[in-house]
Amino acid sequence: MASLAPGAPGGDAPRALRTSRVNVAPVRMAASPEVEVESKEKKRRKCASGPLNVCVVGLSHHHASVDVREKLAVPEHEWAEAASAMVEGSDSVAEAAVLSTCNRFEVYFATSSGFEGMKDVFDGLQARSGLDPVTLRKNLFMLSGEDAVWHLLRVSAGLDSLVVGEGQILSQVKQCYARGMQEDGASGKVVSRLLNTAVASGKRVRSETGISKGAVSISSAAVEFSQERSEPDLGMPFSSARLAIVGAGKMTRLLLIHMATQGVTDVTVVARTPERALALQEEVPDLKLNVVPMSEMWRVLEESDVSYMSTASPDPLVYANALGGVVARRG
Repeated sequence: MASLAPGAPGGDAPRALRTSRVNVAPVRMAASPEVEVESKEKKRRKCASGPLNVCVVGLSHHHASVDVREKLAVPEHEWAEAASAMVEGSDSVAEAAVLSTCNRFEVYFATSSGFEGMKDVFDGLQARSGLDPVTLRKNLFMLSGEDAVWHLLRVSAGLDSLVVGEGQILSQVKQCYARGMQEDGASGKVVSRLLNTAVASGKRVRSETGISKGAVSISSAAVEFSQERSEPDLGMPFSSARLAIVGAGKMTRLLLIHMATQGVTDVTVVARTPERALALQEEVPDLKLNVVPMSEMWRVLEESDVSYMSTASPDPLVYANALGGVVARRG
């Protein structure tokens, strides 16, 4: 009699092995950073199979209100992440870079289809801001091709700034380029070259023209305006006026530097964190800073001839009715 092989019907293999099925669930391995980078590069190459169009979608102080700009604002350390999200969330956007400042929010990107790219970026901005499409569209501008390039050149030169010629925007465009070139950035050859060219152009404008003469920031403009109006409105030179600043951040530092150049020797600084205000003293040794807590703000405003609000508070600190009372008490 012929013997049966183990596992054959009627053989000596256990019944369980003959009748059961073993289901093995697939195991998904987390993608390594190298795989993610490779995937991103494959997407860029796919989008770049044809010519890429340079576009910009954004909003600025020209048309958008502060509350709308705040809904889209991105801290500098998150610029690269935000730009990468734009690329990952779109089938047509191959490269992107985000520029977000106090007065503007702009996304520069390279796309295989201008229409599709702008639609994808618009959808991403709407999701980020939570604004309805009509409100967002009214505040946005969209440019492509040479118009987008010229816009960035104007921005880096300081021609599109709230104070024409201010130099801070050039350093911000530099940072936009640097963030885009990080490992987690999304600037490819097209967008990175665009930003690098804008930085070089901005440097030439500042070195070869007189655009940087005079007031070149909000802070310097505020000090110059105060100086011009001090004699006719207060009947005294600006250097003799009682000056106060509410806040102790970057803008306060710039205010103090400009005040020092105008002969001011004494300034009261109202701050939530006295340590920050005292640290400013080292940067302006020619000024005497009188640091007081925020609880004394109204007393200081009442005693001062010129006051500057320079805080990062998202809510107003001074309202018209309360300020009217201060003016009335001063007589």
